[in-house]
Amino acid sequence: MTASTTPATASAPVPGATARLGAWVAAAARQPLPADVRERAGVCLLDALGLGILGAGERTAQAARLLAPTMAAGPQSARVWADGRCIPLSDAVTANAIATHAQFHDDSEHESWSHPGSFVVPVAVCLGDAMCAPLEAVLRAIAIGYAAVAWSGAHERVARALIGRGIRTSPTLGTVAAAATAAALLGLDETAATDAVAISACITGGVLEPVRAGSDEWRVQNGHAARGGLLAAQLAAAGVRGAPQALEGTKGLARSLAGLAETPPEWSHDPDITAILRGYVKPFCTLGDNMAAARAARLLFDDCLGARLGEGTPPIVDGEAMCAVRVTIWRPYTEYPGTAYRGPYATTVQALASTVFAVAAMLIYGELEYDKAEKHREDPRIVALLPRIAVLPDDAGTHLDARVEVDLDDGRVLAREAREAPATWLYPTARTASDTFVERIGRAGGSPAVASAFAGALFNADRPATLAGLLQPLLSAAPR
Repeated sequence: MTASTTPATASAPVPGATARLGAWVAAAARQPLPADVRERAGVCLLDALGLGILGAGERTAQAARLLAPTMAAGPQSARVWADGRCIPLSDAVTANAIATHAQFHDDSEHESWSHPGSFVVPVAVCLGDAMCAPLEAVLRAIAIGYAAVAWSGAHERVARALIGRGIRTSPTLGTVAAAATAAALLGLDETAATDAVAISACITGGVLEPVRAGSDEWRVQNGHAARGGLLAAQLAAAGVRGAPQALEGTKGLARSLAGLAETPPEWSHDPDITAILRGYVKPFCTLGDNMAAARAARLLFDDCLGARLGEGTPPIVDGEAMCAVRVTIWRPYTEYPGTAYRGPYATTVQALASTVFAVAAMLIYGELEYDKAEKHREDPRIVALLPRIAVLPDDAGTHLDARVEVDLDDGRVLAREAREAPATWLYPTARTASDTFVERIGRAGGSPAVASAFAGALFNADRPATLAGLLQPLLSAAPR
């Protein structure tokens, strides 16, 4: 045989993006978690669970919860975090996801511009509850879901392309991440996990208009993504087949929804299980785009709380001494729907999304919980400060950067940078996350002692436990 006719050495075909993600999910579900990833998964679980209980009184969350029928505990049911009631599994995922997202306080994952706490954690916790799954399996599924959504965002390439077309990332990429979460917990093999990814990519989507308009259904979008991802994994487990190139095909997600001309190069590499370490919790209740500005404003408030500029002058924080406020933030955040709105705020969501409202409320009150947008959006002190706030786009910084400068009526200028804030505001330790969880449960009318015990057990890696067993005392003590 001559050289010209010698067959080339056969090589394994390069997997497409859909197959790659499915194969990675199936493999990662069998691997132990690094210690730092395990702890962060526990932090994310506490953050989402606490917010799901705290946000349950919001009208959209209430409506979703009340639509679901009560049923006996079993493999097809899971508990509502707000009241401990058993309802159908898919309804529990939806209701808990909506409640977690209800106050716009859930965490942010920058590479996908999404809030995985409201579509990954409810799937992992509710499915783990129904399956009586080991705690370790639930935490692993959470880390896998966070890695999947970060990978789907492709270092913002897919995420920002979606946003540019008016498509919201959380209910779009979130369905895929929720499917990965459920596939990991169900123990699907490579073929079935790939089908779960494929099915989820073909049933996903949600537009940005509710955030721009300040209406309510954006809360439902993330719940729908969580429910859709669970359904995709359940169908795949039953043998339903998905489109083999659902992500990268000529009519797949990247081209059809994001409008990209080619498959993102980031999808030619496996997801990173440590991606969960790069996301951050939101210490304040506002759109993630406003978080850096709110952090800088909080530092200014802390500097000036109770302080006086001189003998006989009023506290700076009363707002009357502030002649002008300049807020410098990353340019893409100034362009996101809703952030530039300056009032009047007819709805809570309009205030939650507004950069100037977040800064004004923080400078006046020194904190930014949901009640500020819900009950104080017409506060005369906030309204009076709004016209004095200028928002300046920044092309040099990043999503973590912001600067707030305040001109005082005596000619002084005060300024703080977001990066000067404590790291634990965004990246809590097990201890600080536990403290926040206990405070939230107490604020919701639950038992701080039971919440403290739950958090302690969650981070005890040496004690094997099922998540359902840990949840039982916490949800049994939930206010009804």
